[in-house]
Amino acid sequence: MMRSLSWILAGAMTVSGCAGPIETRVQTHQVVAAPNQKQFTLSPKDAVENSDLALARELVAKSLSEKGYAPSPNASILVHVAISERPADIAVDAGEKDAKQTIAPAKRQKRFQSCEDQEHRLTIILYDQARETILYKGNAAEYHCNGTIAQSLPFLVASALSGLDRKPADKPSSSTHTRQGIE
Repeated sequence: MMRSLSWILAGAMTVSGCAGPIETRVQTHQVVAAPNQKQFTLSPKDAVENSDLALARELVAKSLSEKGYAPSPNASILVHVAISERPADIAVDAGEKDAKQTIAPAKRQKRFQSCEDQEHRLTIILYDQARETILYKGNAAEYHCNGTIAQSLPFLVASALSGLDRKPADKPSSSTHTRQGIE
């Protein structure tokens, strides 16, 4: 009886396919060194109100403040925050035929998975208006079957800003972070 129950529980966990490791794909690029005065302002709000975007902007502002940046209406650093959600089985490519680059590859659905994955993506760009150059770019993306973008945002913000204030580099840095949670 106990042996049968163990097999039933193991089978139920396998079939559910919803709880498990979540991979956050991250790309960060410190283009130039941060200015001495670390003051920022968020880019103007979009015409259409979106609660997920409002939450993302709030979390980015809080994270920047924790990193020593101060909000100011006349700041030289303009922060742009963008979020997106798309079906994960669709690839996103950019560029012309010869210079085509995959931004987000299509994801295959897991065996026995009961719902279709969505990709949650956050992009953060810090633009130094005084020097007229991009200071920093970071983006983070995760695949989720049941999770919402609002649930993903704290992890996406932390990941997308993980390379901020590092030594400037010629190329972006890519990494993958893994955590447990509801996909």
